[in-house]
Amino acid sequence: MNAKLNWLGIIVATVAAFFIGFLWYGLIFEATWLQLTGMTKSEDMSMLPMAWGLVQTFVTMVGLGWFIARDGDAGWMAGLKIGLVAAVCFALMTSAYGFIYETSPMGLLPIDWSHLLVVYAVGGAIIGGLRMKPKA
Repeated sequence: MNAKLNWLGIIVATVAAFFIGFLWYGLIFEATWLQLTGMTKSEDMSMLPMAWGLVQTFVTMVGLGWFIARDGDAGWMAGLKIGLVAAVCFALMTSAYGFIYETSPMGLLPIDWSHLLVVYAVGGAIIGGLRMKPKA
């Protein structure tokens, strides 16, 4: 791997993505999500899935950081564009399996896909634009 990863951007993007997930599923779409998944709020509060979610989000942001570093065109807008392309081509299409071949309720599709688009776009923008200043 010749590309130098932007670890500051990756860590900040991971925290931002995790916070977006909290807003999406814990506040904005909580009632709808709970109803469509058949879960109760008490079942939803387990810490183990949250820990795995943080690891998954970090790995996702490392991968996004790798794509951004490989592109070499640093900046907020370049990162945002790469994040959106990665979201559509990889995240959305992979999550579509749950709706095509499994029994995921179709009502979850706009919630899950909008979440992925926002997370990848924001993560890409942060990784592309947030850089440590070189030491003088």
